[in-house]
Amino acid sequence: MIDLSNSVRPYVLKLLVVLGLVSFSGSPIFSQNKPGEFDSELYAQLVRQSNVQFTNLIKSKTVLADHKGWKKPIDKAFGKLSKNSGNPPFPLVYKIVKEASFNAFAMAGGQFCIHSGALDSLDDIIKQKEADAAQKLDFHRERYIAGVLSHELAHFYNRHVFNSVKKFYALKDEPSGKAFLENSKFSQEQELDADQTGLFLLDKAGYGGDFMLITLQTLNEVEQSYKEALASSKADKTRPELIGSHYFSSHPSPNERLSRLNTDKQELYSFLAKMEKTFDDIQLGRNLDGARSNLEDGLKKFPENTYLSKALAVCMHKIWMATASNEELKLKPVLDMPSFRDTMVFPPDKSKRAVMRIVPGNEAAYNRALKAYREVIVKTDDPYFLSNYAVLLSYSADEKDLDVAVSVANKAFQAEGTVALANNLGVVLFWTDKREEAKELFNRLALSIDQKIRTLANQSGNNPQIAQYLRTIGQSTAQKQQVDPDYIYENFTPILNIALVESYSAVDPKSKGLASYYLTNYDSTSGWAKVLAKIHTIELTAPTPANEVNAFKVGGVGPGDKLEDLLKNWGKPTRIKTDKKSGLEYFEYDNKETAFILDMGTVVQVNVVGDNSPGLGQGITVGSSKPAAEKLLGSKFRKQGEYHDYYEKGKAFVKYNKHGKIDLLVVQ
Repeated sequence: MIDLSNSVRPYVLKLLVVLGLVSFSGSPIFSQNKPGEFDSELYAQLVRQSNVQFTNLIKSKTVLADHKGWKKPIDKAFGKLSKNSGNPPFPLVYKIVKEASFNAFAMAGGQFCIHSGALDSLDDIIKQKEADAAQKLDFHRERYIAGVLSHELAHFYNRHVFNSVKKFYALKDEPSGKAFLENSKFSQEQELDADQTGLFLLDKAGYGGDFMLITLQTLNEVEQSYKEALASSKADKTRPELIGSHYFSSHPSPNERLSRLNTDKQELYSFLAKMEKTFDDIQLGRNLDGARSNLEDGLKKFPENTYLSKALAVCMHKIWMATASNEELKLKPVLDMPSFRDTMVFPPDKSKRAVMRIVPGNEAAYNRALKAYREVIVKTDDPYFLSNYAVLLSYSADEKDLDVAVSVANKAFQAEGTVALANNLGVVLFWTDKREEAKELFNRLALSIDQKIRTLANQSGNNPQIAQYLRTIGQSTAQKQQVDPDYIYENFTPILNIALVESYSAVDPKSKGLASYYLTNYDSTSGWAKVLAKIHTIELTAPTPANEVNAFKVGGVGPGDKLEDLLKNWGKPTRIKTDKKSGLEYFEYDNKETAFILDMGTVVQVNVVGDNSPGLGQGITVGSSKPAAEKLLGSKFRKQGEYHDYYEKGKAFVKYNKHGKIDLLVVQ
């Protein structure tokens, strides 16, 4: 007999994980039907029993007053999660116990247990993922443990122990085998429910869903390590009782749970979870036609994969066997069918960063592009070409490419520190799982760019040259989007990307605010704008036609009109001034306190500076009230320094005095 004490037992210990997560129903989160008398008594009894069981449990364990300074961040995380949950406060009781496994669990009475091994594992992850781990350890600990605690609180808030007991009662008259399978399925549903509720709690507390993702990824590493240990020791061949199945487990697999989270790897986790169930079905001779279909689809994604091909052969074997009776088969064979492991699809030598990666889109097309770059990359030191290459490399499923991508992107940015190169460095950091660094970089870029644009917008009311510059950006963007719907003005891209990164991290008021700001102020027409709007279900307004001229005119003349129109309606000006830098000409009419600014014979701006001007419409001019102005201009505006930038019915900047009267009116 093979001695498994050294190779398997540590993994068995690690797998004793009680974390679990569930899906929301159509009813409000955490709401409970008013229990009947029996339900009330049952729940009260479970709570009383929980108190006794928890007391007895901790007597049998080594309880730690603290573990390496973790108590403070645990207290803060528990406090924020419960305070922001929308549930009534309750006396929170938890204990840290000295156990090596990655585990935590909740009891019916609101008692919680956290294994020290889980805290040590989180410390290891923090050191790997966070560049400032040493300086901000408690900050990161609080957020990482929140991913674990939110799940356990969800079990308590959703009364999962109570529901499990009720389910047990409902199935007590069923055959034991059926009852066991139904209870296992119900338990898995509650785990998925706790995952989704945990995400809700994380968002409400301001942590974001990434920390649930980290928890589940850690569990997946534990499970995959256990499976690898069984396979490498051949225990899966000689000790079939050690082989698990989703049919008999109280918890869904980590891949199944990860497939329910809205991440960039959701499709891949769904595939892995499907393969786990497919291999289980073949082991047990269930759903064989469906298993065959799943494997055929899998082989399209991973052609010539030996493990999937072998599984398909065994599946076909069992499909044939099902057509013959036992009497015809005479004797029972033992058909070997291993459990699915992630390494059956991904090489085992990949590190955590590369595992679970898949090249987006068509991989053959990706490889052709990569080959083309590599043929010329040694012949050039053009930083922009290097930056392009780094971006392409960052999508690679090959671990070796990822560090190269970061190095090349950094080199390109250091050569010429432009917005485009900085943006691409951020993209590379994001795709190589340095997402906090990417977020920080995009945030710095976006703040700087936005401040400059806001300053220019504030100045544009008094500076036609700046107004023309901003208008040129808008016109150029609109033209390019006619042939490339995904085009975005290059220098605005980091603002889009910080909104996207924050949105991928958590769909919450903060990320929605960023998305709305970008869509309102920078771009609401590109394909990327539609992606951002879809994440937050923001309705985009129809774009203004590129050739639509400003509807506002002063004395019959407005932006877009010709010099001929101006002279016909206004006659000769008092004077003409020329801006020496831009060449723009100011046609000033002193008696009507109005100036028209022309560029190449076309009016580009009208300044209304006094109440003698005819103004807009029925005399909206200097001295008019804000309510009167907004009847004509519309009520929608952006505040640009001292100016109200009206855009609903045309483009106009208005400066009001302290009495709410127009001081200056600029039409563009």
